[in-house]
Amino acid sequence: MPDFSLLLDLDSDALQTLAHAYSSYAAYLDTGNAEDIHTIACCYMKAAAYEMLLNQSNARSLFALAAARFTQISDPYGLIAGICSYQDCPDLSITTETTPDIQFYQLLNGAFTGATVDTTAWQEPVGRLQIPFRLYADTLTDTIDQEAAQLPKVWKPLLTRMHTRPRLLSKDTARWRKLEGTITPIEPETVATCITLLRVAERQGIASDVLTSLVQAQQDNAYIAMKIGLLLR
Repeated sequence: MPDFSLLLDLDSDALQTLAHAYSSYAAYLDTGNAEDIHTIACCYMKAAAYEMLLNQSNARSLFALAAARFTQISDPYGLIAGICSYQDCPDLSITTETTPDIQFYQLLNGAFTGATVDTTAWQEPVGRLQIPFRLYADTLTDTIDQEAAQLPKVWKPLLTRMHTRPRLLSKDTARWRKLEGTITPIEPETVATCITLLRVAERQGIASDVLTSLVQAQQDNAYIAMKIGLLLR
């Protein structure tokens, strides 16, 4: 499995330590040592976010565990975990909440599964990265009926925007490299978005091997999340 720590200038040992710490704590709590399912789910999710930079197979398993626990408590973030583990996502369309974040998760879930989703959000910033809903929606729409060669051009604005936060955080070299504080190098929702874009492209008849070659040819670090998305299959 590819190790993306070098490309991101991260200490792989620090990544591994954090992934192990969060996954071990989640597993401990998940064996009857706590009733706080949300904490368990978040720990699995955090572990997966670190692990996906090192071992995508292990990360997928952790995302699946997170999805199961989030779903257990009807937490809409389970949609993100579900996409990252390439699982069918729970249907949260019956939720009484219609916050922009939930509509964002439902937008990705709908595009991932091929379902139609009605949303009212548009310019609102959504998700952990607070990117306007419209940019996600427009990029998903613009992916439809595109030739494979045009996809990098279609995806680049959103991928660049999603990579802005890690690019800025990495300027504090020492803290970034050792992942000090609460740094998450690449947010799971970024990878979930990339997986969804790939799924939409495949649904248009673009072969998986063509998409893989296309993405692997991109040198910009903004495409790392897309490469991880391919490897989480």
